Amino acid sequence: MSHFRLVQDWLEGWNSRNPDRIMAHYAEDAVFQSPSVLALGGSGDGVVRGKKEITEFTRRAFERFPKLRFEVEDVIERPQGVIVIYRKLGVFADEPGFTVEVFEFENDLVKRNTVYWSAEEVASRFGALSSRSPIMCGSSGAPAERGGDDECRSR
Repeated sequence: MSHFRLVQDWLEGWNSRNPDRIMAHYAEDAVFQSPSVLALGGSGDGVVRGKKEITEFTRRAFERFPKLRFEVEDVIERPQGVIVIYRKLGVFADEPGFTVEVFEFENDLVKRNTVYWSAEEVASRFGALSSRSPIMCGSSGAPAERGGDDECRSR
């Protein structure tokens, strides 16, 4: 499968609000993990399992965010997948930082799709982080202690 084709279909699918185009490259047993799952009242672990459930989640995102649009900044090819770095417009942050989306392939289909929000989006959605607030790392939303070895340093 061409990573370019996946990214093109994924981007055009989101920006034209076409879940079938987005999901055309997903395996039936794909896994999607994102803070968006938590924000939209999905599973407590931030994970949606299965192509059918991911498609329904995508439809809910379109309903909740009618002005949602992605602007791709970079695409990084990997042997087993692709990383897409983009700005998510029309959602939580007025001035969004970068969102990083990792697609892992198996048999030329997306097997796992993991999303990492920027600090700006986390702060806009869940409230500004104070010096006493835990830092939310990755898409699991698991807090890390400030100054600890597990602190997210990529901001």
